[in-house]
Order: sequence, then C-alpha cells, then structure tokens
Amino acid sequence: MKKMSVGMARLFFCGPILLCLPNDAFAAAENVIVTATRLSGEQAGSNVSIIDAETIQARNPGSVVDLLRDLPNVYVQQSGGRGSVVSIFTRGAKPNFTLVLLDGVKANDPTNTRGGSYDFSTLDLNDIERIEFVRGPASAIYGSDAVGGVINIISRRGGDHLEAGLSADGGRFGYARVAGHIGGPIGGATANLGLSYTDNGMPVDGSTLKGTNLDAALALPEFAGTALSFNGRYGGSIATSFPDSSGGPRLAVRRTLDHRDIQEGVFGAHAKRDMTGWWSMALDYGFYDRGSDATSPGVAPSAQTPFGIPANGDNARFTRQEVTWTNRLAPLPGLDAALGVDMQAEHGVDDGYLLFGPARIPTHFAVNRTLWAGFAEARYQVTPAFMLSGGARYDDTGDTNHFSPQVRADYLLADWGTQFQVMWAKAYKLPSFYALGNPIVGDPTLKPEEAENFEGGITQQLWDFGHWKVEGFATNYRDLIDFRPGAAPKLVNLSTVHVRGFETSLELTYPIFGGTLTARPRLSYTNARNQLTGASLRDVPSWLAGGTVIWKPDPDWNVSFDLNHVGGMVDNAVPTGDVNLAGHTRADLAVAYQVLPNLNLHLGVDNIFDEHYEDVVGFPAPGAIVRGGISATL
Repeated sequence: MKKMSVGMARLFFCGPILLCLPNDAFAAAENVIVTATRLSGEQAGSNVSIIDAETIQARNPGSVVDLLRDLPNVYVQQSGGRGSVVSIFTRGAKPNFTLVLLDGVKANDPTNTRGGSYDFSTLDLNDIERIEFVRGPASAIYGSDAVGGVINIISRRGGDHLEAGLSADGGRFGYARVAGHIGGPIGGATANLGLSYTDNGMPVDGSTLKGTNLDAALALPEFAGTALSFNGRYGGSIATSFPDSSGGPRLAVRRTLDHRDIQEGVFGAHAKRDMTGWWSMALDYGFYDRGSDATSPGVAPSAQTPFGIPANGDNARFTRQEVTWTNRLAPLPGLDAALGVDMQAEHGVDDGYLLFGPARIPTHFAVNRTLWAGFAEARYQVTPAFMLSGGARYDDTGDTNHFSPQVRADYLLADWGTQFQVMWAKAYKLPSFYALGNPIVGDPTLKPEEAENFEGGITQQLWDFGHWKVEGFATNYRDLIDFRPGAAPKLVNLSTVHVRGFETSLELTYPIFGGTLTARPRLSYTNARNQLTGASLRDVPSWLAGGTVIWKPDPDWNVSFDLNHVGGMVDNAVPTGDVNLAGHTRADLAVAYQVLPNLNLHLGVDNIFDEHYEDVVGFPAPGAIVRGGISATL
C-alpha cells in the first residue's frame, strides 16, 4: 500500500506504548540482540543486525535514512529529498509490515494512507545510541505489525561520568544542523538530555524539511529493590514535497506542493524488581502520539487515472498507550522463560476532505481499538551445542483474535565456530484505521493480513577477524489489503504473495597500516510475486548489494566509505503508469579528524560520484551533497 489514490500521504501521529525491553537492554553487550526476545538476552542469530554507536559516529550520515540503507535486505525508498515520506521494504514486504520501535515504543501509524507504516524522514540522528534490526516475523513477541521485521531505535542513556557534546554542520543546498547533549550522574540517578535543529535545505526541487527534536532519559537509583527508568522523545517538523504518484518535479502537471506540519511524541516508563533468585518482574508503560496537518494539490488526470487525484487535506491525530507486565523465570538450569500480559489502547481521528471543484467532501473517520494479549516464551539449552526456543502470543481485539507461534532451533559446532539456525513463525497485521474508517475507500469488515515464514541460516566465525552470515527465507502472505479498481475503488482483502530469497553479510576487522580496517559487505536477493497475477511486486528490487568500509589509520583519523547498489524494479505514477526504473549505485564518504582531545572536525560527501537516479518515478535523487562541521565534547 505504498501509493494510495485518495487522501495523499499524511504523516500521522501515533500513540503507542510498549516498553517490553529488559531494564539492562540499553547497555546490552556487543552481538547481543534485545529486540528479538522478551528473555534476559540472546546471542544475535543470522537474521539480526546491529548498527552500534561507533559505526554511527564513523559513518557520520546526513540522516537516519542513510544508516538504514546499510541494513541487509532493506530497500529505502525516498521520493527525492527528506521532505517526502520515506518508506522501507524489508525482504520485499510492504513498508507497513516492518514494526518500528523508538526505545521499545511502537511508532507505526495506522491512520496514514500507507497502511500503518512509519515515516523515517522526520526522525533525527541526535542521541541515537544503536539500531537493532530483526528480519522476519515477530508477532509472537510484538503482535500486530511485526510481519516482515522489527527496527528498534535506541537512544543514548546517561553514564557514570559527566559527558556533554555540541556539534554544528552546514552543507550544499542550504543544509544546516545544530545538535547537543549532556548526560551523567544526578545524585544517585543518571540522566541524558539532547536537543537538535535541522534545516535540510532543498536538495531536490520542492523538497524541504525543518525539524526540532528533544530527547531525554532518566534512570533512578534502586528503591526498595525496584529499578525505575524513564525515556522520552519529541519531534516537530515542517515539510514540503511534490505529491506521491504525481511524477515529482520532473513530470508533475500541477506544480503546487504538499505541505505537512508534523509532531511526534514518545514516552516510556519501566520498573523492574527481582522477586527471587530465579524470578524477576517488569512493568512497562509506553505512550506514542503523532499529529499531522497536511494539504495537497492532488494529481492531474492521466490516461492511467482519468479522474486524477483531487486536492485534499487532513488534520489527523493518533495516540496509543500500552501496558506490559512481564515475568522472567529461570526455574531450572539451562531454562529461561517469560510469561505476561499486554494491554494496548489506540485512538485515531482524521478530519480530512477532498475538493471536487467548489465541492468540499469530508473524509472524516474516528476509530478506537483495544487489544488484550497473553504471551509466553522459553529457551532451553538441551545440550551445550543444541538450543531450542519458542514463543506464542494470543491477541484479542473484541472483533478478532489471533494466535502467533514461533519456534527456533540453534546448533553450534564450537570447534568450527559455526552456528546453524532454523525458525518457523506465523504473523499478522490488523487493518489500518485508514483502511477501516475512510468513508471513500475504507471497509470496516476487512480481515487482518497474515504471513507464514520459514527460514534457515548460518553464522560462521572467521577466526579473530569477524564473522559471516547467510540466511535463506520463504514467506507466504495472504489476505493482503489492496485497491480494487473501478468507478469507486475500494480497499479489499485481495492479494496472495509469495516471497523467496536470501541475504548474506560479512563483518571483518583487520589491523592494517598501523591502524584498523573494518569491512561489512552485504548482498541479498528477493523474488516477490503476486500469486493472482504472477507479476513481480512493484518497488521491490530483486538485488541489493553494498558495503561499508571504516578505516582508522591512527587514533585521530577516521575514514568511512559506504557503497549501496539497488537493482532495477517497477514503479508507478499517475502520469506514466508502470515504469521500469534502472538500477543504480550510490557512494558516501565521511572523514573525521581529532584536532584536539575535545575538538573534532568532520567532512561528509553524500552521493560522492553524483549518481543520477530515481527511487520513485519523476523524483530525482539529490546530487552530491558536501557537508562539513565541528563538534566539541566535555
């Protein structure tokens, strides 16, 4: 549901809640993934990736979007500059099939026309400590939305020592950014506070974004055996772009722009208490709120779409609150378990309109949804080499219920440094509020979308240099929600899609020229076909490839080079119909020099070879963007 014909994309305000991470999740050790389990911690398998703080600093990207391009089997689609909505496709799945967590809080927006995906264009880099990415279904842990994968954006936490930083950047096309943070001990507590402002300029005709972001975290000293922590994030942005499906600055007939005013707020609270030596209890609360006020000129008629897309507007707000009670148990040697309940309450309202000449037709809808869930997860070390794990979750919304199982087996050849992993899982996604409530194209009787996945992978340690991962997968989707064409198009449960593919990546670190060289090449293949038509899915490139090289010749210098190749694919726009977009290769360069112990100069060049390409028909990607700046730390 990338480009829906009515309403135009509106970034909406979600209100989730969910902080199901363990209290020590934010200090997780390297190669331990916390997003893939409710248990106390799990060695990362072949289907997970981590972008840590050291990599983020070395890459010095212009936005979070540039970091996401480095994840295996993730295609990032951006309509020109950051002013447009940014969507990601994981293993060929629709953007709304990837669950996005901000410090564990659900951030997908079920009121937007993209079926409930998250828009990464407004997310700021400031204070991001690490990004954890789990490929494949995770409804057994998170319920709805976790169908194609889970991305968890984890913020910086305060440490035991005072730390402060301030940076300022400027660049081509009017790019400017200022960011700062301060963190450390406050009495017996620790805290962190960050603030940033970004003006992305206009790297592509019509595409602008100005945003302010504030984040905070507080961990209190243990009281009466209970640990308490809090986190919050607020972002506000104003953006412009050519409308989706319009043909962009190259082909759009109407030259008026979309305007979006967006606010996003996140709050999470976590309490943990050790009841006995083998039983701990956690209570998590999360709140997410997203508001959007958007107007669009619509899209002019064409041979493909004789009536075009009318001018429209939306004033939308969405809130989600979630409370999760988790019991973690270790009753027997080698056995870890988690049991608990989850309650989620969502409210979305959209006061929209369509303009047909002088006639203004309202598209108002308001939807409430309450979900109750019970979950269980266990992991048992059968032998030193063989481990079994599994989980299940039962969700009840009152109107529908879903059972989501997941089973995994790991086998380790310790002498060879080889780990085998196989997993089977089912997942589902509830219809978005837009699909249920929009009076023009919605249908309140839509069924949830479902998926069944089987995958297997290998992780091979390469002596002391790093590791190699390869993963094969097969996913079947059914009852996918799509448009039924006609005089009055409607959203219906129509599509059945089969996806097959593999992904592989290396991570190697080697001493060279008196310093260290880290290389992370990656390659993936995806075959996604609609079983009703036999056609390949739009906006899903079969091949993705690339790699990141980070070289530290000495402690004062840092050089990063990132290469990203996207294969050819089919896209669609109102003026053109289906179009075959050629593949492209983009390269980014970043260099940093530590002038003084507390002073750093950095330079970045995005798209260094000035590659001309389009992720979306008619929306040219920005050319080479040179960015430079200075940062100081305390």
